[in-house]
Amino acid sequence: MQSDGFSEPMTINSIGFDTVPGTGQQVTFYELSLDLGYCNAGELSSVYESNYVSGTKIRVFEINDPVVVQASSPEIVFSTPFFYDPAAGNLIIDMIWPDGDGEFYSFNFATAGVSSISGAYDLSNGDAFTDMSHLYINGAQSLSQLTFAGIKASFR
Repeated sequence: MQSDGFSEPMTINSIGFDTVPGTGQQVTFYELSLDLGYCNAGELSSVYESNYVSGTKIRVFEINDPVVVQASSPEIVFSTPFFYDPAAGNLIIDMIWPDGDGEFYSFNFATAGVSSISGAYDLSNGDAFTDMSHLYINGAQSLSQLTFAGIKASFR
């Protein structure tokens, strides 16, 4: 995700998906991992690991037992929150899952360059796409003193 979509640093606690209506009731993931990190490039490479700024990849969620996600409002709450500062680079969200039951489809939008990579979970590279899923990035935004003063002033 391009850093220009974020105005302030924030702690990300979960992600959700903007799903297309009628795509099923639930999805069961038997294994699922989520990694977040930073990317300095404006476009992704098809080699997964080469996209990360060295040392920034953090595992924020991992299960090895089945978890059921409701397809009508799928949200994955992280076991480890991720502090994201848009000044440090673009955000990478990496979902890894080997198998599951059910499905949901999320709305997507076209981007100017390669913004998503998809492929077999056990391979080091995947296919490049210029479509990006609509995601909800949920968390607490870190407001600057200037922002706080503006909010405080608006209540006068």
